[in-house]
Amino acid sequence: MRKWAFPLRIKWESGVLIEYKDAKVIFDLQSKSINHGVTSFVTHAHIDHSRAFKLRHISKFSSEETKSLVTLEGIKADKWWPLTLNKGIKLGDIEVIPHFAGHILGSCEFEVSTPDGTVLFTGDINTRETRTVKPAEPIKCDVLIIEATFGSPEFVFPPDEILAQEMVSWANKALDEGKTPIFQADAIGNAQEVIRIFNENASIPVISHSKISKVNKVYEHYGCKVNYIDINSEEASELILNRNAVIVAPKRLDLFPSFEYTSAMVTGWAIKFKRRSFPLSDHADFSNLIRFIGECNPKIVLTYHGGRFNEVLAKYIEKNLGVRSYPLDLIPTNFSN
Repeated sequence: MRKWAFPLRIKWESGVLIEYKDAKVIFDLQSKSINHGVTSFVTHAHIDHSRAFKLRHISKFSSEETKSLVTLEGIKADKWWPLTLNKGIKLGDIEVIPHFAGHILGSCEFEVSTPDGTVLFTGDINTRETRTVKPAEPIKCDVLIIEATFGSPEFVFPPDEILAQEMVSWANKALDEGKTPIFQADAIGNAQEVIRIFNENASIPVISHSKISKVNKVYEHYGCKVNYIDINSEEASELILNRNAVIVAPKRLDLFPSFEYTSAMVTGWAIKFKRRSFPLSDHADFSNLIRFIGECNPKIVLTYHGGRFNEVLAKYIEKNLGVRSYPLDLIPTNFSN
């Protein structure tokens, strides 16, 4: 009879830590209070997932696109190695294989193969086809570690083509009223989606805030075309003066307090907002999370990165899918086939 002296172990320790024998890997490290013997994997460039880049003593792997986006802010990529999609990195008895995550440029989910079974760590995922990146790939696994950002039944997003029509219509109405419409979005991901919406569905020029323009250049370098005019150019000044463009600016950046401008937020959280906003998201909504889980066919589901929705999603999975599920940070998980 086979004995499992070294079970696969999963726990929350300043990130998602997976251990087998002497091999340890950590995903989306959150804190510098981690020892030197751990290898870090970064799913994507958003700051709440890419903090490992600020830790010079930690070995780290990510896609080249993620490194390019992170270093836009002057961070040096010390002890960094690039990943190739579908090609594994072997660390002792653990092999880590990156796949498309569908979230933003360069985002990866990680298939973690061990003698005890396979884990899929999603990071932030989007299962829908978007204008800038391919959707997340469901991977058959024994343990699924899935984000729960929108892990509640209230979060079901309208079809992207409907949102695109509504955004263009709102912008045209604002321009007809003599106001310049501003879309406020994450500088990486949603901003490029908004630009592409107007590139594909309207003849209105798009002005990009300088912070977003830097990101646009990285997207273009990796083959994702976005047509925009940087806000610091003379052309942009003339377009704004003549009320003949839309502006895409970062969230939480109020540069245009004048009555001559009108703004709308672009985020999945807009489902809950009462003010003008559009629920365009680079995350999977609730129904797509559930569909993705079913396609992965796991034996255990661990939820994370969703705050109180970790528990909401876990309870739904157990009740409706019949799969054992609980928030990752509650207790360490030992698994053996």
